[in-house]
Amino acid sequence: MLSAENRAKIFPTGLYAREIDKRTRTGASTDPYWCTNWTFFPCISENRITLIDSYYQSYQDSISYVLDDENINDFTLILNFDDVRQVEQTTYQEYADDDRYQVACNSGGRSYPKYFVKKTASPNKEKQLYQVDSEIESLEYQLKRLKEKRKSIIESEVAQ
Repeated sequence: MLSAENRAKIFPTGLYAREIDKRTRTGASTDPYWCTNWTFFPCISENRITLIDSYYQSYQDSISYVLDDENINDFTLILNFDDVRQVEQTTYQEYADDDRYQVACNSGGRSYPKYFVKKTASPNKEKQLYQVDSEIESLEYQLKRLKEKRKSIIESEVAQ
């Protein structure tokens, strides 16, 4: 049973994490991430709160846990979707570590995570400059390679 005090701690729009329960198997795979993310969305009803793995987000396909006072501390709030906005990975890179979240919360799982930043956060100037400097460095390298390739083509033409 979940007490009213513990029930109030659960955000309906939260995403929660739990340590991998090695006793729980999904299908024939021994990979603990096979069709699971070990991140959970709450499903709140009048009588209970069930945390459902975010991979499929449905009872019949996912690992789920009915919350009670005994297991509530097994789950940690990662983020509240009301407080964040989804962004592209390049935008995500511009924010301070404590203002951003990279999470597996759909069937893309860990291979294709989603990126979020706090709505109240602003990009970190140092990280923005690093991103721009890295892009400049990459473009300069590409330009150098193209010039060398061009030179090689011209020299091979002259040699013939």
